[in-house]
Amino acid sequence: MAAWFFFALGAAIAQSCMNALSNRAVKLAQFSKITIGFVATGIVSLILLAVSYFLIGFPELGTDFWRAVLITGTLNTIMVPIGFKAYELGEFSSVYSMSLTAPIFVLFTAWMFLGESPPILGIAGVILSVVGLWNIARVSAKNTEAKDYKKGNLLGLSVALMASVSSNFDKLAILNSDRFFSSGIITGFMTIAYAIYLLIKYKKLIVRGETLSYAASPIGGAFLLHGVMLLSLIGIIHALNAYFYNSALVTGLVSYTIAIKRVGVLFGVLWGWLFFREKNISKKLLGAAIAILGVLLILLA
Repeated sequence: MAAWFFFALGAAIAQSCMNALSNRAVKLAQFSKITIGFVATGIVSLILLAVSYFLIGFPELGTDFWRAVLITGTLNTIMVPIGFKAYELGEFSSVYSMSLTAPIFVLFTAWMFLGESPPILGIAGVILSVVGLWNIARVSAKNTEAKDYKKGNLLGLSVALMASVSSNFDKLAILNSDRFFSSGIITGFMTIAYAIYLLIKYKKLIVRGETLSYAASPIGGAFLLHGVMLLSLIGIIHALNAYFYNSALVTGLVSYTIAIKRVGVLFGVLWGWLFFREKNISKKLLGAAIAILGVLLILLA
């Protein structure tokens, strides 16, 4: 039990760091959101497939592997740009806190796909999670510098819903291959999808951000190097996140893994305060703590 808990906790920390860096990439606006997704997923795919091939050897694939890849790959492809848009419009810690709803949705999606039903203790955890989220999200739009506070939170909520569905097929893909190869193929699927979109719409793979005009955008070598390093770092942390997440899925239940991974919301609130100078940190920490208590009840259910 201890193994999957620490794997899930590692995924929580990696996810919060990745979200903070993604928010930085959006605010930087050097590249379009789809270009960021294309480069980051491409790096992840190369890293994980290389590890699978050189250190383990490609696994034998189960009969459900490609079906699982198609479903979760499609959902994750859609989730990434929506997530970027949420961070662009909303406030970082509040948008990230919407990810706490994923365990709530998993209680229902796990029942749909796996036949699992939550006990009373789990339902109590769901209620506490909702209360905590309400406490975080109740900051009025006039008290934040976000472009569209409510829409950012709504988009973050939609990402959580899609994640609650894709997580079931993430585990199915792992069980039909291994923890490295499965994510390598899934992120490779996403890379190809983003490449097709960019080539069809822009006729090129690297597209500048839409929020900066070409004339106003910094074009110095140092700025370009910073952008490349930022995208590379996102990809590397994404690969670490995939390893921890997949390891937790293999050794534990989907609902438990997703629940513990949401602990990262506390780190998300902290990053928002430290790096993005967000306000009302005490209210958000209180709400996050209440929601985490609900998540722990779900875990103990």
